[in-house]
Amino acid sequence: MMACRHPRKLARNTFPAADTGKVAPVKTEDSAAIKALQLFTSEMLKGIHTNHIDFNTFSGRMKLAFETDKKSHNNLNATLRIKKDSIIWISVSAPIVDEVIRAVITPDSLKMYNRLDKQLYLRKMSDAEELLNIPFDFSTLQDMLIGNPVYLTDSIYQVIKTPSVISFSCDHSKFTSLFNVYADDYVLQQSKVLDKDSTAPIRRSCELTYGDYAKVAGRKFSTTRRIYIEEKNVTKVSLDFTRYDFDIPLTFPFSMPSSYKRM
Repeated sequence: MMACRHPRKLARNTFPAADTGKVAPVKTEDSAAIKALQLFTSEMLKGIHTNHIDFNTFSGRMKLAFETDKKSHNNLNATLRIKKDSIIWISVSAPIVDEVIRAVITPDSLKMYNRLDKQLYLRKMSDAEELLNIPFDFSTLQDMLIGNPVYLTDSIYQVIKTPSVISFSCDHSKFTSLFNVYADDYVLQQSKVLDKDSTAPIRRSCELTYGDYAKVAGRKFSTTRRIYIEEKNVTKVSLDFTRYDFDIPLTFPFSMPSSYKRM
């Protein structure tokens, strides 16, 4: 692995990236301004897509911490393995007790066991949202873990440019997505996914923040992530990668303990 640390640090910013105050909207009759904005948006999307991380397999090790309203765990270690569009394998270990959770996620299913509580979870991926506490299918979860934009579409609006960061919004059938990207190379700084229905009693959101970029075999890979999931409660997840390898042979061992209680 050849890595060169990028100086950009992790920070939780707001959307848009700066206080825009009285930014003048583009007038519909101003055809030159509209054309310029369309050209800029097209070039920005092209730059973002150029940064898309493509791979066959990925293997990473990370420091993991999470916090909810009821509990928190720090000093966890996790190993992540992915075979693109096929399988996501995760093992989480704690000090002294070693491995506590192992999970295998495919496009159709989720299998997970908890060694501490002797529990086994078997779910269809379509029914796993409640257990994972994230509104993501397999493909979106894969992109989130590898560091690609989630719910990025071509329907871009509310583009705001600052010297260092560009903010914009885009529409998805179920969600509204907000993005901050760096102005010089269109690398992700932050994104946020919101339920599209703003009138719902509880509007879910998932905010992703990216930092400490490394150059790995031509890929710009964010080695630190922060995830904030807000619904009835707030879940905070911290991921700090200590190792990351692309396109190496991997195995995905998982055997279901017969003595565990099925949940």
